[in-house]
Amino acid sequence: MSSSALSNFVHIFLDHGREKTLFLLHGTGGDERDLIALVEPAQAAYNFVGLRGNVLEGGLPRFFARSAPGVFDQLSIATESDKLAEFLKAWYTKHELPVEQSAFVGFSNGANMLLATLLRHPEVIQHAALLHPMQVIEPPEVDLAGKRILVTYGLGDTMLPGAGQQVAADLEARGAQVTVFSHSGGHQITAGEQAALLDFLASR
Repeated sequence: MSSSALSNFVHIFLDHGREKTLFLLHGTGGDERDLIALVEPAQAAYNFVGLRGNVLEGGLPRFFARSAPGVFDQLSIATESDKLAEFLKAWYTKHELPVEQSAFVGFSNGANMLLATLLRHPEVIQHAALLHPMQVIEPPEVDLAGKRILVTYGLGDTMLPGAGQQVAADLEARGAQVTVFSHSGGHQITAGEQAALLDFLASR
């Protein structure tokens, strides 16, 4: 894989001298630094790579396009998830990083991007935390055995009612080991959710 694929995304690399690396994908309107504060305690075990989505919606960065809330551009999803897979393969090669030594955190649109990439290119993601995800593609029948996934959601999330539960069910049906964390709130990350995320990252 050509190292030119590393230019697929604007990104930052915070090298903490660790053997493991954590890739961070923001929600709509965020950027490559958006989730660093959330996972800061994990720098004891991980280097951090923050990525910025390539698509702008009203000037706000996203990882793929949509024509309306809940109406997703399937070509954009395919194109951008292919770019992410290429980026990751190039990163793994350049840094001699086994996929098993990588982990991912995505929030909302970033979680959806990770989910689409996991389903389309399962070889590049082994451990991932999907914070407030929804299914944005028709999930293919792929084998996700050995994948370790955290799915979190708010029971009062009016933006994504039932979406987190469906994502967890889809992943479990394909053999992934899924941990679920829910809270009574909406589409926001709570302190309890952050603690569950840090526990997930520390347990691998």
